[in-house]
Amino acid sequence: MGMNIDNESAAVYHMDMKRADAKAITIALIRWLDNRYQDKTITTEMSVNTSYGTKVADVVISNGHAIAFEIKSDFDTTTRLSDQVNGFSEIFEYVYTVFWKERFTIDALNLPNNVGAIEAFWGEDGVLSFKLVKKAKINRFITPMVVANLLWKSELEYFLHLKNIPTKKNYDKTTLVNLYVDCHNKQESVKIFRFVVKKRFERGYLAYQQVKDTANALRAFIQFKTDKDYLLKLQV
Repeated sequence: MGMNIDNESAAVYHMDMKRADAKAITIALIRWLDNRYQDKTITTEMSVNTSYGTKVADVVISNGHAIAFEIKSDFDTTTRLSDQVNGFSEIFEYVYTVFWKERFTIDALNLPNNVGAIEAFWGEDGVLSFKLVKKAKINRFITPMVVANLLWKSELEYFLHLKNIPTKKNYDKTTLVNLYVDCHNKQESVKIFRFVVKKRFERGYLAYQQVKDTANALRAFIQFKTDKDYLLKLQV
């Protein structure tokens, strides 16, 4: 199931603060997404290599589509925003900027046409809330090469073996990337990236779900960030 954010605001996090920092907005956004969607994996601070340099998405969800969220809090600037969202657009199907309403306006953000926007603000009773103000459009920029470069060697070997392409232990990543690109098309690569995001970070997301203390919610994602053995579990 893809991203389908409606125009309702959602009250998901409470803090006795007048200004919201990135951590507060991140925790609230994760809880908002977690409450709204099923059959998904959520993670934080996912690093991706793009033509704009290495970029780190604040929040990422895979729920039938791979979606990146870039947060601009009350303490942030938009200096790097253009490169960030354009970089994310090369790999993620949807990109959203989540911005603090009291600091930024959607016009001032000057977002590319494909990038969506979500307001973050203190709602009634000091509850941190969200409201969609611009829907993202699906990106068509992803390529097999972009996906291949983001995959681990073990993932490249796994997907090559699914295609009955033999590999050798002494193959370096460049060799595996080239083999992958030769036998995977764009549509296949989009599905593979969704799958990888969902499975790589599933352990951290499940750990997060067990945390009841809001202050420690992000710690679970960091402590159990990635599961490097998830492919072995799939082959059992």
